[in-house]
Amino acid sequence: MITERMYKIELETIEPLRIGGPEDPLSGIHNPVAMVGDKVAVPGSSLKGALRFAIEQFLIDSHYDKESKSWPDTKLGFQPCIPATKFSDDEKALVDSKKYRNETCHYPCESDERKGKDNKTVLIWKCTKRGKAGPHSICPVCYFLGTMGLGGFVRVPFLYSEISPSELYSSRIDRARSTVVTGTNRPYQLIPSATKFTGNLMILFEDTILGWQLGKPRPISSSDGDKWLEDKNYSPEEVINTYIIERLKAIKILGGYKSKGFGQVRIDVIP
Repeated sequence: MITERMYKIELETIEPLRIGGPEDPLSGIHNPVAMVGDKVAVPGSSLKGALRFAIEQFLIDSHYDKESKSWPDTKLGFQPCIPATKFSDDEKALVDSKKYRNETCHYPCESDERKGKDNKTVLIWKCTKRGKAGPHSICPVCYFLGTMGLGGFVRVPFLYSEISPSELYSSRIDRARSTVVTGTNRPYQLIPSATKFTGNLMILFEDTILGWQLGKPRPISSSDGDKWLEDKNYSPEEVINTYIIERLKAIKILGGYKSKGFGQVRIDVIP
């Protein structure tokens, strides 16, 4: 049996919002906003990315030792990963600072069985754990939102609004003449302030077939599992409030054109 609970997400734009969508040459619209059918949308991927970053910030602020620039041994399970197959140079610096793990969460941890001394079978690990070969645990963010090869407990929705997008122009000013440079007047769509988006967040409470229970370590064998939950006694309501509801409410800005006064939002979550 699968037990889930639904939460309504309400997002209101405080400033104009711009999350770009693909251009359609037949529509004649330049630089469109994201739409699904005839409705403007905040894509689930955009909201999930913002939620993921909000959880990462919370974990680092709560458990990372800024003075020693390291994670206490008892808090290592809370260290988040960067969900990427390849890190940028700046992301490598975050990994070197120990704020993030040196490897992206994935499942299963890969290994080969080989014959060692006395013809005994030994495991040769292909992934690393704190810089050494061995299985690693799943970080809290990936526990909730899923990782490569393993699902999570939270399904982040698309958010929709019935409003029609507006259109503005941007251009470049010639520094010598203080006039618009010819050919730089570019139109783009935006969502006005005071627009409301809604969608339904789904959270898995229990899967009796897999043996998953929200707030408890999962019975997964080919990794170190959900170390951050070992010896903890979280209720489902506690982990939902701490890691999902409050983190969604902590999201204050979305989309692009932030330096132009775009993106400030307010989010509420209602059971």
